[in-house]
Amino acid sequence: MSILTFFVSFLLVSNTWIAYPNHRMTEPPVVHIPKLRTSLPADQTASIRDVMSSFQVLRSSVLELFGAAGVDPTKTRELARELGLNRGLAWKLSRVARSIDGTDVAHDVPGKQSMERFISVCEERGVHPSLISKAHEATNTFEQSVASCSGGRKTLAMLLANAGDNVASQDRERSRRMLFDGACSVWGVQAQTRFVSVFLCPSRTNPEKLDAAHVTGYVGFRQFSSRPWPMSYEAVHDSEGKIQPIKKDPLDPTGYEEGDLQLMREFCEPSDPKIEVRSQGDYKVFDLAAGPVGNRGMTTCVFGSYLRDIYARYSEDDGTAGFMVMLQTPVERVVFDYFVHDSIQHSGGVVTHLLDRLTYPHDNRVDNFDEQSMSIAERGYNLPSGINGAATAHLPWYQRLIEFVSKRTGYAFDEFHGSRFEMTYPPISTTLSRRIVLSNSEQ
Repeated sequence: MSILTFFVSFLLVSNTWIAYPNHRMTEPPVVHIPKLRTSLPADQTASIRDVMSSFQVLRSSVLELFGAAGVDPTKTRELARELGLNRGLAWKLSRVARSIDGTDVAHDVPGKQSMERFISVCEERGVHPSLISKAHEATNTFEQSVASCSGGRKTLAMLLANAGDNVASQDRERSRRMLFDGACSVWGVQAQTRFVSVFLCPSRTNPEKLDAAHVTGYVGFRQFSSRPWPMSYEAVHDSEGKIQPIKKDPLDPTGYEEGDLQLMREFCEPSDPKIEVRSQGDYKVFDLAAGPVGNRGMTTCVFGSYLRDIYARYSEDDGTAGFMVMLQTPVERVVFDYFVHDSIQHSGGVVTHLLDRLTYPHDNRVDNFDEQSMSIAERGYNLPSGINGAATAHLPWYQRLIEFVSKRTGYAFDEFHGSRFEMTYPPISTTLSRRIVLSNSEQ
């Protein structure tokens, strides 16, 4: 499903990252350790900061053991062979040693028994007792802080995944992948790619208004149970969240009923998916009818509409022109392109929010978006100029599609500049919003 949203006077809702000596050391090396907390009072609950402080002490201790044992922690295979450790443990220890701020690996620190195994091996290699004692203490403190803060590694991973923008994107992706796998099983539906492409341009009939060509759809959509599934939601709201009328024309005017007219059949596979239209609250819903399950029912479904005179071209209060895609279907990737005509005056780049629609399911007020936004590491980026600059491996026919759409606007594609946002395994029950701030006068 997707939501297409314009903000200013209208909000349109439509489907839519040391070299180590090779010898033993019998005396501890001189290492400067930051003065971080090394113990936690028994009656105090640990915070994320306490966990990360204890992690840094543990990480420093691990580095000292590697140095004293004469092994290079960046070479996992050699590390495993020289210390007689299994590769899994060696890999985790190497990650700990190489981490910078720890948020990407703290939840993956080897368990206490594995750490004790590593420490014992270092002791057998003649590492000084003071370093061995320090490593034991650091291990115990880290385990204590994790247990006090979250109860275990799994919950710690969840906490770190929501700790802020410094969390590595691959860790966020791993968490989202787990959600994707579960959601596919629970809801019995999945898709390879969810995409949205919007062309914002001056109205051909009223120079004081803006039009928009809006294309959205799924590639590699399939179900595991035979039932209808919503592919597109359509509605128009103003910036206060109130429903407004919508004026639209089909981008591909073939077919007779509204469900048929919404489709761009040239890019659908099969070319004639059965679309059923219904109303749900403020929204008009376009459902893919029940059909074959599994790979037999694999579908690529593309919708397109031309939205006329969506709102005033110039805003008196720095309003925004935005579009939204509702993420309610488990997908492997979402691709959201926003093309703005060169003549449209606006300030800054495209603003992107991932809105929490589990906690705030019915709120479309623009003023609330900052509060409702979820933390994301991904950022939008400007596309190179020209049709070829917009090519993507996830939509093999995409250049042909956007060229078709730009022609329907009456403007050449080279008259638009584009911005793209991509996310793998976007969480469901969210809405992805992208918008620009319009200029308040003609320049």
